[in-house]
Order: sequence, then structure tokens, then C-alpha cells
Amino acid sequence: EWSAAAARAEARYKVFPDIHKGKDPVRAKQASRDAPTMDDLAEEYIEQHAAVKKRPKSVYEDQRMLDNIILPKLGKRRVSVVTKREIELLHNSLKKTPYQANRVLALLSKMFSFAIDGDMRTDNPAKGIERFHEDKREEWFDLDQLHALSDALDAYPEQDAADALRLLIVTGARPGEVLGAEWPMFDLQRGVWTKPSHHTKEKKIEHPPLNEAALMILRR
Repeated sequence: EWSAAAARAEARYKVFPDIHKGKDPVRAKQASRDAPTMDDLAEEYIEQHAAVKKRPKSVYEDQRMLDNIILPKLGKRRVSVVTKREIELLHNSLKKTPYQANRVLALLSKMFSFAIDGDMRTDNPAKGIERFHEDKREEWFDLDQLHALSDALDAYPEQDAADALRLLIVTGARPGEVLGAEWPMFDLQRGVWTKPSHHTKEKKIEHPPLNEAALMILRR
């Protein structure tokens, strides 16, 4: 659609100077097309970092945030051109759920650090963005609620599952620790539960004592 004169001017004043400086505009355009996108980065991050270094539940949460929040907005953007402003706008769009917003921001920061290590870009646009304030959520069952829960567990047809819930209640353990527990971890004589490092939040072996309620459930 250009006139010949306009095309010559474009070549003379924009293309030729780059060529004389040793640049290859065709190769630069091809490199731009081949540059990794956020979709590509997400796939590499999950396969090469999260799946190797994180627990399955954490990998699941990362993938959920990617599929539902991050990639619908940024998936087709090239990693090298995503801006801090784009990340900030995405974070702000989640202000009604501040906890989730902050987790999304933390995941993006980890992904861009991974991208820097992989020479996909030189900076982390998620750094320096202010997190939302998170109120601590504390809620306790009253006596009536505890009795109602106990009655519901007693009436539940799958008592193995009910016992897992009872054990959660009396030990304060995390769900994954109970569901992943095996009999050799329990010393019922000494009243000790040995939790392996890959089950615990701190990633170290723990030996918490078992109270009488927990021992009764386990012995039964």
C-alpha cells in the first residue's frame, strides 16, 4: 500500500543504517517471532522447577492459578516484553481476594526469576509491586458445633475417612500429613508420630507426641 518513494525512504533512513551497523532486520524479526511466550514459560516452569522441587499440592495450586488467572491474560505475550504495569493491573484486578492476588503475584515473581536464569529476559517485572494486606483468618468451633461434627462423623458410613478427620481434629496436623501417613510412622508404645521431611511444611523430620485421643483412634 506504500508508494515507491515512501518505501525507499523507509529503507534509506531506517533499514540501511541498521544493516551498516551489522544488524540483520530479517533475523531480528524472526527472533522476535520465535521468542518464548508466557505459555511457553509456564510449561517450562511447571516441568523443570515446580514438579521437581515442590510438593504435588503446590504444583496443583500453581497450575490452577496459571490456567484460571495468569495465562488467560498473559499467555500469548512474549516473556521479554511483559511489563511491570501489566503485572500490577492483573494483581489489582484480584483485589477482592487479596490472599489469592498475593499468591498470583508471588508465582509470577518466581516464574520471572526462572526466566532470568533461562536467559529469557534480564529483569523481574513482578518485583517491587506492593502486596495487599491479608487479615489472618481465625475461627473456632463452639461446643455445639463440635458435638454436631462428632455426631456427623459417627454416622458417616466410611469410618476410615471419619477417623482421618478425627485425627486431624485431635492432632492439629495438616491434611496431607494424615492422608499420607503409613503405619511404620507411628510408635504407639512411646506415643510418637514420626513425620518424614517430605510430609512436613518445614521439610524436616518431626517427632510430635500423640495424645490419648489420637492413640485411641489409631489403636482402634
